[in-house]
Amino acid sequence: MQKIILTLTAVASIFIMSCNSNSSQKNFVSEKETFTPKEAAEILKGNALLIDVREPDELVEQSYDVKNSINIPLDSIESKTNSIPKDKQVILACQKGGRSQQAYDLLKKKGFTNIANLEGGMNAWDEAGLPTETGVTEKKACCANPNSKDCNPDGTCKSTASEKEKKDCKYDANGKCIGDSKSCSKTETKISSTSTSIKNHLEVYAFHGTRQCTTCKNMKANTKAALDKYFSEELKNGKIVFQIIDVDDAANEKLAEKYQATGTALMINNVVNGKDSIIDWSDFAFEKANDETAFIPELKKKIEGIIK
Repeated sequence: MQKIILTLTAVASIFIMSCNSNSSQKNFVSEKETFTPKEAAEILKGNALLIDVREPDELVEQSYDVKNSINIPLDSIESKTNSIPKDKQVILACQKGGRSQQAYDLLKKKGFTNIANLEGGMNAWDEAGLPTETGVTEKKACCANPNSKDCNPDGTCKSTASEKEKKDCKYDANGKCIGDSKSCSKTETKISSTSTSIKNHLEVYAFHGTRQCTTCKNMKANTKAALDKYFSEELKNGKIVFQIIDVDDAANEKLAEKYQATGTALMINNVVNGKDSIIDWSDFAFEKANDETAFIPELKKKIEGIIK
């Protein structure tokens, strides 16, 4: 009997450990409780999310220009905990760090392990010379689960076309949208990886979502400027294909899935003998996008390194 009890105890222990292990895989654990602005800026280049707990009118005056961010005012955060992911690093921010600390304390009591406070808030961020923008309206989380396919990485809603709109949206032989359907724009292009008949070519895709920050816009503009200046001949003969892609356009859904682009990204596909070789240059793009004199020559060098 004693052996049976010991065996059952061992099995139960293994089961509990397994459950705890699975749980820890779902809940990200923040390395620190507080990050300096420069530490936070580096982390936010990746998949981390910044939650600004200030009021919407404060964001209009000056907001954080980062890859992924949403606005949940402090007085609303307790009722919107379902909008906050638990499987990635979340950095809470405000103007000076006080309100975000309150948000941190509240969420900590709710069981969040993936949160950290931005030390000094916007004041310290701005003093450190990190990117900000003005005139930004409130960013609202649209889904209970921000990882839902209906949400952009920053928590804003994707614009989805109705089935009728998708059906009505037609494209000409060059892939340009024609007709009056709301699901596509006359200035946008439906793209596929077979957009050129040349077996060996380079595809450069600048992906963006509905909401575009200053860094996003500069990334697209400087990419185009570099290609126009240094690779105009390759663009003409099809050896380089450049497109700006709206990931929220239903027509670009398959391409966005192929490149795993859910928001702003700079993706390269070096096609050799018809075979894809995808490279993600998003980190470089976000780091240098706001410095044209650094971005353009470095992009030129990176592209030359591939097409040689």
